[in-house]
Amino acid sequence: MRVASLFCLLTLAAAAWGADAADGAGSADAVGKGEFPGLQLLPPGSVVEDITLPRYENHRVTALLQAKRLCILSRQEIELQGIRASLFNEDGTATEIRAEAARYNFTTKHAASAGAVEVRDARFSACGSQLRFDTESKRGILLGPVRTSLSTSAFSRKGKKN
Repeated sequence: MRVASLFCLLTLAAAAWGADAADGAGSADAVGKGEFPGLQLLPPGSVVEDITLPRYENHRVTALLQAKRLCILSRQEIELQGIRASLFNEDGTATEIRAEAARYNFTTKHAASAGAVEVRDARFSACGSQLRFDTESKRGILLGPVRTSLSTSAFSRKGKKN
């Protein structure tokens, strides 16, 4: 197994947040659509430890992914362990997700966690045994047993005038 250097993290930042891959034409090492974009620098079998990957849209950080370990399983699939993700909403709130482990497939654009999962923000918190998420549709499902708590104060603040 190879451990990647800090230099490789720039390539990974685009990969982990769904950047489009090249069409595979050109060089022998080119990465095709539906494959892990960091393959030129990080071939299957590579491992990156203590990784932090931001995602930007219109010069604004929209998400931050942290993992204790990222393993490249194949040209299409990675596995993350010890995951903490922050999704920053336009209204200034954030949704936090923690999971023991997850796999992401660049071809199907599906993520599936393994082990305990926790999702929290100002409006609710939910815990379950697995989270499945489609990054293309931005929809997911938390599998159970599931425990959920709602906060009505966060909903009522939206309608109040300052």
